[in-house]
Amino acid sequence: MKKLLLLSLLLMGLCTAVFAESDKIAYIDSDKVMRESEDTMEAQKILMDEKIKWEAEIGEMDKEIERLYADYESKKMILTESGKQEAESKIMELTQLRQTRVQEYFGERGLFVTKQNELLTPILAKMQKVIDKVAVKNNYSMVLDVAAGSVLYAKPSLDITDQIITELKNFEE
Repeated sequence: MKKLLLLSLLLMGLCTAVFAESDKIAYIDSDKVMRESEDTMEAQKILMDEKIKWEAEIGEMDKEIERLYADYESKKMILTESGKQEAESKIMELTQLRQTRVQEYFGERGLFVTKQNELLTPILAKMQKVIDKVAVKNNYSMVLDVAAGSVLYAKPSLDITDQIITELKNFEE
C-alpha cells in the first residue's frame, strides 16, 4: 500500500512538473527584433551603400551603351560594312558585360546576397544567444517565432519580443 501511495505521489509530482513545464512557452516576432536592432540598421546601411555603388556602375554602362547606339545610328548610313560590324560588336560586347555585372552583383549567388548573408549571420547568431539566455533565465520550455508564420494565435502576455530587443541592446559577449 505504501508503494502504491508513493508511486501515486511520484506520478502526480511528475504530471505536475510536466504540466508546469509545458506552461512556460513564449514567443517573439523576429521581424520586429531585426527591424529595431541597431546592428541590423548598420548592416542595412552598409548593404545599401554597396548596392548604390553597383547600381551606379551598371547605370554608367547603360549610358555608354546608349551613347554607342546613338553614335552608331547617326553614322550608320556612312559607315562601311566593317565599321557597322565593329560598332555593333562594341555595343553587344558592352551589353553582355553589363548583363554579366548584373548577375555578378544581383544574381541568385551574387555579391548582394553574399554580402547580406555575411552581414546578417553574426546578427542572427547574437539574436539566438540572447533568446537562449532569456529562455534559460525565465525557464521557458519553448520560444516560438510568430514571424515564421506557424503561430496562429498566442496570448499577448506570452510575447517576449520587447525583452529580446532590450537584451540585444545590452548584450555583451
